[in-house]
Amino acid sequence: MSPRNKRPRRRRVPAPAPVAWWKRPVTWLLTIVVGAVAAWLGAVVLGMINQWKPANELAEQLAGRGPVVVLDLKHVPYPQEGALDYVYPAGADLARLDAKRPDDPTVEAGAVDIERSTWEITLVGTRDEAAEAVDLRPVLVEPCRPPLTGIQEPNESQGDSEKVVLVTRVDRPNPRMLVEDRGGKDAGAPFFATHKITLPKGEKNVIQVRALSAKQHCRWRLELDYLADGRRQTMVISAPGDKPFEVTGRADDSAHTWVYLSSFNGCRAKDGTKTDRLRITGAEYAQMVRDGRTCPY
Repeated sequence: MSPRNKRPRRRRVPAPAPVAWWKRPVTWLLTIVVGAVAAWLGAVVLGMINQWKPANELAEQLAGRGPVVVLDLKHVPYPQEGALDYVYPAGADLARLDAKRPDDPTVEAGAVDIERSTWEITLVGTRDEAAEAVDLRPVLVEPCRPPLTGIQEPNESQGDSEKVVLVTRVDRPNPRMLVEDRGGKDAGAPFFATHKITLPKGEKNVIQVRALSAKQHCRWRLELDYLADGRRQTMVISAPGDKPFEVTGRADDSAHTWVYLSSFNGCRAKDGTKTDRLRITGAEYAQMVRDGRTCPY
């Protein structure tokens, strides 16, 4: 074969060197995706952890609201701790009340506690140096008035409480917080004359307050004096909705429009039917009591 017809030799092109795994595009893509997922999971976990904040974090969260914060305010409807009976407004929805007794008439149906009203107040301190509650007193928003009438509801539950609570008679001049320790050596003594309540940072402290009124309808707010930031300060505590607390004395039975009877007595209606929500007029109830009967018919 002549040189003219000789085929040119192909030059071998060297194979490209393998790219390191950490330089590959797919690696960068996976890194970005994994990083984003990790960040999302971290945010979720952090959010879950924050639901159970330790005491110092709770205090820091509430710090902008003052040295002492009312964390929770709860009405206590149970016997011995709560009202003896309740009175609904005269215009309350009878169909609703006839169908079922509210678990907490005061909170659910706008009733007023008769003779005593009990609330639990949860306080939290927000400063590194513990605050000290040194006085708590009811302050009437207006002079007490005659007892309320309307629709009376008995408190059917039976129970007792072993708690030591602070009790105050709001229908008397200059009411003070007394110790209600039945049978105890401090029973009836002014609590804050010899005690104070320490409020460490982030620690929840529950105070149970019971207000009494024998013959009058009283509305009040609570004033709490405490020491914090090197000085004595006062905060006002109101019922939910920034409303005053209230309690009424017991009115004459015949003054009520309606009275519900206790289901414990098993009373029947006039036609003989049995019902757990028997309702009679105040006049009928007053006559029943005068006659010494537990059922009207």
